Amino acid sequence: MSLARLQELHNELREMKEERKKLKQVLKDELTHQPRHAELVEEILVLKTEKAQIEGHVREAAPKDAQRIDDLDEEIKASEELMSDMALSLIMKNASVELKDKYENTYLPLIKVAFKKEEQGAKKED
Repeated sequence: MSLARLQELHNELREMKEERKKLKQVLKDELTHQPRHAELVEEILVLKTEKAQIEGHVREAAPKDAQRIDDLDEEIKASEELMSDMALSLIMKNASVELKDKYENTYLPLIKVAFKKEEQGAKKED
C-alpha cells in the first residue's frame, strides 16, 4: 500500500461523503412537505423536555447518588485514557496486550486511525 493509493482512497471517500450529504439534504427538504413529520418532531421535543425534567427531579431527590455517578463517570474516563496510553506504549514496544475480565473473557486492543482536516490553510467545503 502506497501513499498514492491512500490519497486515492481519501479522494474517493470525500466524494462519497459529499454525495451522501447532498442526498440527505434532498430527503430533509422532502420531509418539510410532510405535515405529520413536523407534528412528530414537535411531540418528540416536548417529550424530551419532560423526560429531562423528570430525570432532573430524581437527581435532585438523591444528590449523593447523582454526584457519585458524576464522579464515577470522570474516574472511568480517566482510567480508560490511562489504559489506552499504557496499551499503546506496550504495543509500540512489540509487547502482546491481552486483558481478561472476571469471567475469563478476553479483550484485545482496537486501534483506529482517523484523519482530521488541518485548520491552518484549510479551505472550506460547501
